[in-house]
Amino acid sequence: MTAVKQRFSDLTGRLGYTGCWIAGALLVVIIGAPVAEARNMWPFVLTGISDGAIYSFAALGLVLTFKTSGIFNFAIGAQAAASAYVFYSFRIDAGLSWPLAFLLSLVLVGLLGSFVLERIAFWLEEAPAVMKVVATIGLIVLLQSVLTGAYGTATLQFPPYLSQEQVTIAGTQVLMSQIIVVALALVATIGLTLFFRRNRIGLAMQALVDDPELLASEGTSPITVRRYAWAIGSCFVSISGMLIAPVLGIDVNLMLLLYITAFGAAALGAFDNLAVAFIASIGIGVATNVLGNELAGAGSTWVTGLYTQVPFIALVAALLFVPRARLIERGSKRARKLPPIREFPARVNVGMAVATAALFLMLPQIVAASDLNQFTVGLGFAIVLLSLALLLWSSGQISLCQMAFAAIGASTFAHLQQAGFPWLMCLLLAGLAAVPAGAIVAIPSFRLSGVYLAVATFGFGLLAQNLLYTSGLMFGLDNSEIIARPDLPGLETQGDTGYYYLVVVIAGLMAGLVLMVRRSRLGRILRALADSPAALDAHAVRTKVTRISVFCLSAFVAAIGGALIGGATTGAGGDAGGPFGYFNSLVLIAVLVFCSRRPILGPVLAAFLFSVAKIYPPMDSGFLLDYRGAIFGGLALAVALWPGIRLPQLRERGAERGESSPVSARAHESAERSENELVGATTR
Repeated sequence: MTAVKQRFSDLTGRLGYTGCWIAGALLVVIIGAPVAEARNMWPFVLTGISDGAIYSFAALGLVLTFKTSGIFNFAIGAQAAASAYVFYSFRIDAGLSWPLAFLLSLVLVGLLGSFVLERIAFWLEEAPAVMKVVATIGLIVLLQSVLTGAYGTATLQFPPYLSQEQVTIAGTQVLMSQIIVVALALVATIGLTLFFRRNRIGLAMQALVDDPELLASEGTSPITVRRYAWAIGSCFVSISGMLIAPVLGIDVNLMLLLYITAFGAAALGAFDNLAVAFIASIGIGVATNVLGNELAGAGSTWVTGLYTQVPFIALVAALLFVPRARLIERGSKRARKLPPIREFPARVNVGMAVATAALFLMLPQIVAASDLNQFTVGLGFAIVLLSLALLLWSSGQISLCQMAFAAIGASTFAHLQQAGFPWLMCLLLAGLAAVPAGAIVAIPSFRLSGVYLAVATFGFGLLAQNLLYTSGLMFGLDNSEIIARPDLPGLETQGDTGYYYLVVVIAGLMAGLVLMVRRSRLGRILRALADSPAALDAHAVRTKVTRISVFCLSAFVAAIGGALIGGATTGAGGDAGGPFGYFNSLVLIAVLVFCSRRPILGPVLAAFLFSVAKIYPPMDSGFLLDYRGAIFGGLALAVALWPGIRLPQLRERGAERGESSPVSARAHESAERSENELVGATTR
C-alpha cells in the first residue's frame, strides 16, 4: 500500500497541478463516454459543455485580475449583468445590429468599466483584506441596486443572435452558437496561458501584486500592466454576460447566483491556474446538467433541486481541499494594518450608555404606534450586526454568512415553540442550535484567512439558503414558519410595545456579552489574532480553539437576533428576498463598515440605517427605496477606498514637514558643515 501511494505521489509530482487535471479530464472522458451513450446523456453533456464555456470567460477574468491585483472581484455577476442590460438596451430598445450593440456594450461596460476597477484596485493596493472584500461587496450592492432600479426585477428575455444552425454530434443536434461559444472559450484559455508565459507584459502581471516598485525599477510601468490586466479580465466578464443573455434571460439577482460557478471554477484552479479554471468550468456545467436530468424523476422536490447546488459545493470543496500552498495571499505582504479603535473615556462611555438606554425606553412614547414594530426588527438586526462586528473588528475574521446563522436561530425557535417549549427556553436553545454551524464555518479558518475565508463563508451562506432552508430541518418546502410572541406572566409581550421592551432587554444583554468578551482574556487574544496569528502560534496559544470560539459565539448571538426578528414579524422564511436572504449578509457588512468600527455604536447605527430609516423621509420615497442599496454600497466603497486615496497626500505632506522641521534643518546644516570641512581639507 505504501509503495502504491509513493508511486502515485511521484506521478502527480511529475504531472504537476495542471497535468493532473488534464489527465483526470481525459480519464473522465474515456470512462464517461460509454456511460453517456448507454444512458442517453449526450444532449445534457453537450449543453453542459456550452454552459460551462460561458462561465469560463468569467472564471478566466476573475483569475486574471486576482493574480495581478490581489482583489477578489465578488461583483463579477453584477458586472456581467450590467453588460447584458446595456447590450439589451442597444439591441432591443435602440434596434442596433447585434455586432454593433455587442461592441458598444463591451466598450462601455468592459473597457471603460475596467478603468474604474483599475483605479479601485490601485487605491486598495495596501488595504487590509477586510477592506478589499468590503470594497467589492460595496460594488455588488451598488450595481444590484442601480440595475434593479433602472431595469426592474423581472427577467428580460433576449432573442438568440448567434447562428441557430444545427449540426449532429454523437447523435445529438447541437446549435452552431454553442460550438462557437466553446471554441471561443478554448481559444481564450490557450491564448491567455501563452500570454502569461511568453509575453513581457504577461510575465510582468504576475510580479505586479507583490512588488510594483521592483517592477517599475525594471523599466515596466505598474499602472500600464495593471490596466492591461483589468481591461482583459473585465472584457471577459462582459462577454460572458452577453453570451448568457439569450440562454437564461437577463436578471441581475439570478446572475449573482449563477456566477458562483465562476467562483467555484476559479477556486478549483487555486485562483491562479487558467487552464484548470477552464476545465473546472466545463466540469461544473456538465455535472449540473447531467444531475438535473438524473434527479428529475426523484419523488422529493428537495432532491430534484440538488443539481443546482453543484457550483456551491464545488466552491466550498475547493477551499477545503485545494493544497494550502497553492492558495497564495496575494499582496498580503504590503497590506497595512487597520488603526486601533480609540477608546472613549469612561465618563463618556457611561453617559452614552445611559442616554442610549433612556432613548430606547422612551421610544414607544416618541414614535407612532404603527412604526414601533420596525424598530423592534431593527433591534433584531442590531444583535446580528453585533455578532458580525465581534468577528470583523475583534478578530479580523470575515464572515459573509451571518444571516444563515440568524435563519438557523429563527427556524429552530419556530420548531421548538411548536413542540411546546417555553419561550425563553426556545430562545436559548435557538442560539445554541447555531453553535455547531459556527464551528463548521470556523473549520476553513484553520487554513484560510482574508479573502479566501470570505469566499468560503459566502459559499456556506449560499449552500445554507439553497440546500437547507427548504429542508425539513429549517423552513420546509413551503419556506415559511410561524413564530408566536411570548405570553410572559405579568408582561403584555404579545403586543408591539411589550415585545419591543422585551427585545430591548435581550439586545442589552447581548451588547453586554460582546463587551465582556472584548474586555476578557479571549478579547485580548482575538485582537492579537487579528494583528499577528503567527505571533500567537509562537507563544503556544491554540489559535484553532480561539477561531472556533469566536465563530461559535458569533453564531449564537446572530441566532438570537434571528429568532427575535421572526417574533417581530410573527414568522420567518428562507425566501432570497426576505430578511434571511443571502444578499442581506453582504448588505449588512457594507452598512456596518461605514457606521464606524465601535463594537456597540457601529451595529446600532447600521441597524437603524438598514432597517428603520427606510420608513421615514426622505428614505421612504420611491426613488430612494429603489436606490437605497446604491447609497449603502457607495458609502462602503468610499470608506474602503479613502485611506488609499488619501495615503499619497499624507506621504507627500509628511515629506514636506520632515524637510521643514527643526530636526531636519539641523541635520541639513550639519551635512553642509561637514561638506564644507571636507572641501577645505581637500583644498589644503
